[in-house]
Amino acid sequence: MTHARLLDAVRNGDLVRLGEDGPAGGEQRTALKACRDRQSGLWGLRCGNKITVIPQYREVFDICANRAAVRFKDGRTGVVDKSGVLMVVTGCCRRLRFLKGELLSVTKEDGSDCYTDLKTNRTYQERPVVFSYGGIELLRVGETFHSRTRKAYTSMHGLHKDSLCFYGFYLKIPDYRVPKSCRLVDPVWSAIFDVFACVLEGDDEEVYWCCGCLADRSIVVMDGEGNYYHVEKGKGKRYIACNAPKAGEADFASVVEGLRKEAGRRAESVQRERQQNEEEKRRKRLEEIKDVLPFRMGMKWGLKWGDR
Repeated sequence: MTHARLLDAVRNGDLVRLGEDGPAGGEQRTALKACRDRQSGLWGLRCGNKITVIPQYREVFDICANRAAVRFKDGRTGVVDKSGVLMVVTGCCRRLRFLKGELLSVTKEDGSDCYTDLKTNRTYQERPVVFSYGGIELLRVGETFHSRTRKAYTSMHGLHKDSLCFYGFYLKIPDYRVPKSCRLVDPVWSAIFDVFACVLEGDDEEVYWCCGCLADRSIVVMDGEGNYYHVEKGKGKRYIACNAPKAGEADFASVVEGLRKEAGRRAESVQRERQQNEEEKRRKRLEEIKDVLPFRMGMKWGLKWGDR
């Protein structure tokens, strides 16, 4: 770095200054900002007084948290992290702007807009609306819902938001496009009652097909490859079977039969514990009111406890 550029860097606060804001050479933990090199006219990035990316961008459109929307020297545009690592490439555009919900607004060279989901790098021609259910998010684009999972999922057209139900650890999405290979926990019930698409909380891989609920409220789901999983609240998914079991591997029917019995026992245990707790509350309440005496006032009766 030349002496002139060193002076410019110091004036702009692009270098760490000794003895300021803590120990000598200490880094200021502040928000990501753009910094401009006066000689080249290029832009870089810095966090507090520490340069994280040397000036190399023709333009910095916007900054959000630890991301920056920039234009490179060759005219292309994209999103980089605070260290300059490329995260999203958007081609040649007029403008980039960050939106709430980890979305990116892209204004193309013809003036039209499109929108990129920064979680999945998928692009939509219409601005998405983010819907949150616990720790699960969906995007509504026009008349359809889209998942933010690694494998894309699009709901049936015209699905109303109130038809989606959150059950604490999974989100139920009505969907009658169930694969013929999907097997049910209880085959007596029709697929119209027991099968639907579901997003598992904490699972960003894909949207699954729910094959049914067990007595303890856990569920069995199938992925796009025909693999089945048992899912309990707070425990995530556990592989149990598949549509094409290998030699010596248990089949779906036998595994599910065991799960149903186990879930039934757990549900009965929970029910007994709940009843015992209710009886204990009732007993304590009766103990509290054992000294209550009836009294009459005119034509009506009441209860008296001590002076009350």
